[in-house]
Amino acid sequence: MMYIRRNEQGEVIAASEEPLAGFVDVSSEDADLQAFLTSITIDGPADSRLRESDSALIRVIEDLVDLLSTKGIIRFTDLPAEAQDKLMIRKSLRGQDEHLNLIDEAGDDVFNFD
Repeated sequence: MMYIRRNEQGEVIAASEEPLAGFVDVSSEDADLQAFLTSITIDGPADSRLRESDSALIRVIEDLVDLLSTKGIIRFTDLPAEAQDKLMIRKSLRGQDEHLNLIDEAGDDVFNFD
């Protein structure tokens, strides 16, 4: 047994294994429930936003490692070998497309690490 909540158009907008206010019980085999679960697990909006956020955050982390290394706060060689390899591969790929760099020389003043 599962519980679903529908919007005004009758579309399933939430599902729960527990009975909640505003939810109705349905069979776990209910077609609308199955369609809803498929839509959120395969490529739902939250999943897509999370992937986009991960991609942007990875770029920030790469630039942060470069900045901290340049400022002498950390040494690149202190990172695990696997992290060094991954960062070097990405830096090489990004070097081929300069507009992907989020922090440039002028951007150092924004962080004021001195």
